[in-house]
Amino acid sequence: MRSSPFRPVLSLIGLLFILSCNSGPAPEDLNYLQGYWEIRKVAFEDGAEKAYAVNTTIEYFQWDGKTGYRKKVQPTLEGRYLTSDDALPMEVNWREESLFLEFSGGDSRWEEEVLLLDTLNLTTRHSNGIIYSYTRHEPFSLKETNVE
Repeated sequence: MRSSPFRPVLSLIGLLFILSCNSGPAPEDLNYLQGYWEIRKVAFEDGAEKAYAVNTTIEYFQWDGKTGYRKKVQPTLEGRYLTSDDALPMEVNWREESLFLEFSGGDSRWEEEVLLLDTLNLTTRHSNGIIYSYTRHEPFSLKETNVE
């Protein structure tokens, strides 16, 4: 029985696909989570997307290695943040080599899988399938701007 002439090509394509797949964040990438993140895009399961050019609120993540919280803050023109005492408790867990942020608020619990985490980008997939893409927020201050 003859082997298909496409078999080596298909094997090579399969190998390249496996090597190019991003396995998600590594444990050391968790150092990047803490701080201020600005939502840039939301991708829905049906393929629709919503882009955010300007945001009035920023997500702030605080954690101590296992538990922490997430809260919404509002940046001011002076480079500070307005906040409240409301914070969403968060647990950081690894399962099957994937990173999950588990939240509890009121009577509900949900999780978000971290798909990408580096110094400038955070992408999560909510348990309902919606994908959230963030960029690291850089504070803006009018006090630092010289207008002549």
